[in-house]
Amino acid sequence: MTLEKASKIIEIYGIHLEYCSKLIYVFSSSIPESFLPFPKGIIEEAANVLAEHHFKNGNKIAVNSIENAKAALISYIDDEKAITESIKLWNDPTWRQSILLAFKDFQKNWIKTKNIDLE
Repeated sequence: MTLEKASKIIEIYGIHLEYCSKLIYVFSSSIPESFLPFPKGIIEEAANVLAEHHFKNGNKIAVNSIENAKAALISYIDDEKAITESIKLWNDPTWRQSILLAFKDFQKNWIKTKNIDLE
């Protein structure tokens, strides 16, 4: 994989992480892999190419950032298994109630972090 292609894949994956971070609240640690913008293996390969490039250039901060983003892939699993695990969680009234409370804060936090004044 070329450095240019790896950079583009990781850029898109980074956008995915930013905008799809709430998936963890819906699926817990079992998010369907198909929600990723590319297959998991492609993202891992791209991350490795990009991390190696930055490592060779002495950019430890970029390497750490890439490795942290790559670690998030652990939550993405086989689609059917993820759905099955999610169903179990959503059938637990205690878990469901705690997550539903968190949902109410999502929009408020999003607006706050993006510095949008709606008043």
